[in-house]
Amino acid sequence: MKKLLYSFLLATLVLSACGTDTPQEENTAKGTEDEKEEAEVAAVPEVEVITDEEPLPVSEETTIQAKVTQDGAPVDDAEYVDFEIWNEKDGQDSSNTIESEHVGDGVYEIQYTFEKKGTYQMYAHTQVGDLHTMPKVTVQVGEMKEDKTTAESGHDHEEGHGDSEFMVHLMTEQTFTAGEDNELVTHINRMEQPFEEAKVRFEISSDQPEAHKYIETEETNPGEYTSTFSFPSAGTYTVNVHYEKPDKEIHGHKEVKIEVK
Repeated sequence: MKKLLYSFLLATLVLSACGTDTPQEENTAKGTEDEKEEAEVAAVPEVEVITDEEPLPVSEETTIQAKVTQDGAPVDDAEYVDFEIWNEKDGQDSSNTIESEHVGDGVYEIQYTFEKKGTYQMYAHTQVGDLHTMPKVTVQVGEMKEDKTTAESGHDHEEGHGDSEFMVHLMTEQTFTAGEDNELVTHINRMEQPFEEAKVRFEISSDQPEAHKYIETEETNPGEYTSTFSFPSAGTYTVNVHYEKPDKEIHGHKEVKIEVK
């Protein structure tokens, strides 16, 4: 009987030892899982904006390119690369957004005509999978006659709404349809980094009083804020993107006009 009991206890100890990982084994397993998760995180795309030698010509078509790479390899399947361009004196509210065409080897291209000389700001809005990046460059167009004081004055005017620090891009490539739920998406960067954990609202207005609404958003990706809205009828609407962090005394906005079918 004693021999049988001893055998039972010995078997129990062996099974317990087999079912329990040592601290070192647990740490090794955890480390392997962490390394796997890190490996699965995609690298942020790198975007190089390429133009002809400055100053760029006035009233002539010029080629503007963006070379997109990820982990050193060309990205040929970006969801979009859109160039947002505006004259610094006129401010970002006067910007034009142009959809590019992929011409091969990770290069996306547009043809653009600058209507007047001056200093222009340009964003290359780039979406690769769930990752969004928007590098900003400054280009000179035409023969510059502005002195340094004038140029700085124009730049200060732009900073009035924080345009030099914050970048707000409302996605307008889609078709907006009246009477249906339309997804509204905006990307907000601060100093070229996603502006996260902010309070973002869309103020929607038109010449129709009943269309003036404020709607809250949800942050679906770092610096990406999303909501839905049903436009009551077709027409031109203004979407004012309000972003703020009251505890940081940050508040800004940007207006964008959209057409609803």
